[in-house]
Amino acid sequence: MSKKIALEIICSNCKKTYTDNFFRTYWGESESMRTALMNDTINIATCPHCGYQFHVPLAMMYVDVQTGFAIWWEPQYDPGIDSDTKVYSQIFGSNSFYATAPRIADWEEFKRTINKYYSGELIGKPIEKMDFSALRRSVSNTKKRGCLGVITLFVIGGTILFTLLL
Repeated sequence: MSKKIALEIICSNCKKTYTDNFFRTYWGESESMRTALMNDTINIATCPHCGYQFHVPLAMMYVDVQTGFAIWWEPQYDPGIDSDTKVYSQIFGSNSFYATAPRIADWEEFKRTINKYYSGELIGKPIEKMDFSALRRSVSNTKKRGCLGVITLFVIGGTILFTLLL
């Protein structure tokens, strides 16, 4: 399940402040979600005061559980991804697609890599395990870890639901 977070933005054009919600995780199983990403219509900030728009440089994980892959778009180094990856390794296994998700800085390369998974040029990896004790620990540390606990709950819930539907 995709997850949005609220960000406070200072418009570089008019210098006024506003808050908006942007994707931190983005699930691409549906065609409409993939199309929105490929058409560059997600994580676009629009200043309500002057109309200035830009692509928010917020690191975001793209996930497709059905195809078995995840990719980080990381326009600037984000140390939170390091800690998230450690938790994903504990919960899903160190070789799972969550733990080995590549980190790509260039938006166009990010989209090309996603398409390589869908074309079969790159192959996803399975989830090795589901360590619920590691999940409980990560959720209990949510206040210390920011949004990881919430993201992990969405990831786990979606993964379990997908597995049950198969």
